[in-house]
Amino acid sequence: MFPQTVSPWLDLVLTVGAIVVMLAGLYRWANRSLEQRIVAEIKEATYQIQPGANGGKSLTDLHKKIDTLCMDVELLKSAVLQLEDEVEGLIDDVDR
Repeated sequence: MFPQTVSPWLDLVLTVGAIVVMLAGLYRWANRSLEQRIVAEIKEATYQIQPGANGGKSLTDLHKKIDTLCMDVELLKSAVLQLEDEVEGLIDDVDR
């Protein structure tokens, strides 16, 4: 009599366990699939537009180069203005 009463409960426990394992597997598969899609999107979004140009550096390095160029232009501008002032002073000395 004991095996007959345990059998329905055992069947129920095994069925519920199988369903839980199947749902956990489905969740894990969906999670990995989503993770792979997210990683692919990030790689595509951060891919260098021209990897051979700019020495393989990314576009974020571009603003640093532009800032450096701006500082160089400012230095050249101040040097040219200083030279123009010196030339004006020499012209004034020659005219006297």
